[in-house]
Amino acid sequence: MKDIVLYGASGFGKEVAYIIERINEVAPTYELLGFLDDGSQYHEGVIINGYPWLGTGEWIIEHKDECVCTCTIGYPRTKAKIQRRLTEQGVQFETIIAPDARISSLCTIGVGSVIYGYTSISVNCKIGDGVLLNGRVSVGHDVEIGDYTTIMVGTGISGGCKIGSETNIGGHAFIIPEKKVGDGATIAAGSVVFTNVKAGVTVLGNPAKRMKELE
Repeated sequence: MKDIVLYGASGFGKEVAYIIERINEVAPTYELLGFLDDGSQYHEGVIINGYPWLGTGEWIIEHKDECVCTCTIGYPRTKAKIQRRLTEQGVQFETIIAPDARISSLCTIGVGSVIYGYTSISVNCKIGDGVLLNGRVSVGHDVEIGDYTTIMVGTGISGGCKIGSETNIGGHAFIIPEKKVGDGATIAAGSVVFTNVKAGVTVLGNPAKRMKELE
């Protein structure tokens, strides 16, 4: 079994710990050593859902030859900063895929990504590094999703869409086919995207519009 730690001890981290437990029920794969978190509320002796807090992010640098790591922080810019910095220092990141996710063998998934249960990824998709696809996300054919993007529960990404890096897409959003979402954009929960979304902007509503257009 492979020793692993999770960087991020909040709700996302707890859910990934549960995914790891489910993976191990199918086939013993991981030994979850515990959590890393830089929050001031954590200290020696703290237990999170049965697993110990091991230390801050510096812990994994000291133990990089002994275990792998998955960053369980949902905010795209933060996880990008953490994973890039630690990768440069030799930390190995692990991709976690729930056993009940449905993923075409014709897809590629980057390092350190997390795919929740009941998510479906169709043919010829390219998923970047450090991507989070929450539960029941549907990804159509030929979709590209850039590094460190977070896509929340129940979202639909139609065929041929190009999603940039470090984007944040809220739950139950829907993007029609062949649309492009720029780097660092935010799509609010429940939005329906009919047009391309430029880099760095926030859109919401049905049809989705830039926030300043709604003021």
